[in-house]
Amino acid sequence: MSMDPELALHLEIAAVVLMAVIIVAVAVRASGGACDDAAGATGSAAVHDADVEAALGDDTLMSYEQAAARKKEKEKEKAKEEQEEERCAICLSEYGEGEAGELVRVVPACGHFYHASCDVDKWLRKRRTCPLCRGGLGPPPAPLPGLPRPECPRMPPSH
Repeated sequence: MSMDPELALHLEIAAVVLMAVIIVAVAVRASGGACDDAAGATGSAAVHDADVEAALGDDTLMSYEQAAARKKEKEKEKAKEEQEEERCAICLSEYGEGEAGELVRVVPACGHFYHASCDVDKWLRKRRTCPLCRGGLGPPPAPLPGLPRPECPRMPPSH
């Protein structure tokens, strides 16, 4: 049994249209659109809400004495980290072991630094974060314009 060529053409067109509809639906859903109503606020807002709830949990509620002791402990840890900064976190050799005037690359946002010869530039270009603390290098790149959701009114052009 062979299929009628006209029917086969209609099935192919229907399959292509169905795939296009699925792709557009996924793109619209992923973009989040221009609405900020509660129904569309999932994703990063949900993560943000979870962070807020964690910050307001029982683990962060303590006496002043406990908070002061915790702060003191963190200051000790920070002093230890500063001592560890005498070594490059990439190659683990101490700064100044080689020649005087050794070049280092300083990450502007956090102040961590690395031997320039360790080629940390490749990491910074690719990941845009400090290899040690994962802090950003600066403001994130502007997001690509998203597709508006169908229920959102169109925005007037800005001049």
